[in-house]
Amino acid sequence: MRLLLVLVLFGSLVVAQAPRLTSPEEVARTEVIRRALPAVVKVQGLLKDPTSGNESLAYGSGFFYSTNRIVTAYHVVDGLRGLSIILSDGRAYPAQIFALDKGIDLAILQVQGLVAPAMLTWGSSQNLPPGMSLLVLGFPMGGRSLVLAGILSGVGPLEVAEDETRNPEIGAEIGEVLYTDARIDVGGSGGPVLDLQGRVVGMVNSVLGGPSGIGGIGVVLPANLVKQSVQDLERFGAPQRGWLGVSMIDLKELDPVLLNRLGLLSDQGAMVDKVEFASPARQVGLRAAQRDQRGKLKAVGDVILAVNGKAVKNKNDVVQAVARYRPGDKVRLTVWRDGRKLEFTLTMIAKPPLSQ
Repeated sequence: MRLLLVLVLFGSLVVAQAPRLTSPEEVARTEVIRRALPAVVKVQGLLKDPTSGNESLAYGSGFFYSTNRIVTAYHVVDGLRGLSIILSDGRAYPAQIFALDKGIDLAILQVQGLVAPAMLTWGSSQNLPPGMSLLVLGFPMGGRSLVLAGILSGVGPLEVAEDETRNPEIGAEIGEVLYTDARIDVGGSGGPVLDLQGRVVGMVNSVLGGPSGIGGIGVVLPANLVKQSVQDLERFGAPQRGWLGVSMIDLKELDPVLLNRLGLLSDQGAMVDKVEFASPARQVGLRAAQRDQRGKLKAVGDVILAVNGKAVKNKNDVVQAVARYRPGDKVRLTVWRDGRKLEFTLTMIAKPPLSQ
């Protein structure tokens, strides 16, 4: 009888110490995580230091969206040699780049000899309410796979942080993004951001102001933008976003005296510096700047003031506004030329592969 009593008490103690899920939301969240983790991978390779020539291991995150393809961030794989992916259980497989979209900082990898242990499904990033719960999965700091939780802090234009180490062309066509307070560290880029139903509503891109939790805010590419790029890359091999075919200079970089002489009362806008051959800009006759043999400005080009009636502040605004459109769409530019405003309507085409 005494032995039976001891066993009963011991059993009660074990039950009392067992972890308990205290709410339906917690039960649902843990189930979503359990099912999603096998689809999330670490992406790694060797990166050469341009100064010393030494190679070191660089890493990021990604996730399976099909049986043998992974989506991640372009800046994660840019310049890497010997690409491989690591599953959450530690198994490693070689990977190759299938397609790239530098404009929104996205890459697709293909893995041979492996059928995805799990795949994530796309959700919608349209009309997401601030305050909704988000789950961020990835391999922060290149360690083991971890899950981070937070809320949708807001939705809006991408706030570009000054980063001299990053190529300004990477992500130049990103417009609206999601912001989250979920902690995001080095190695998290390319990881999926899920809602509590386990659907992908975004992909981790970067952090503003330092790692989240230390005054930083996580920047997330919306799922609709990521999914559209993936579909374009698989079908056409290149992004199918609007493209003007010009290089531009911010008006803030020009001499204020010159702007006054042109009759411009503000430094808001972008001057057309060069116009590419066979581009929408060339077809409608946008005027490029003229320079002498030393590259000194002799005559200004057209100054873009607005896209479809919405004023622009700088060249980034122009690129991002135009990138929202698809090939065949009409885009109206308001430009300043010879002391007066002109309107040009351009038919969008996709950026040629050589210009990607």
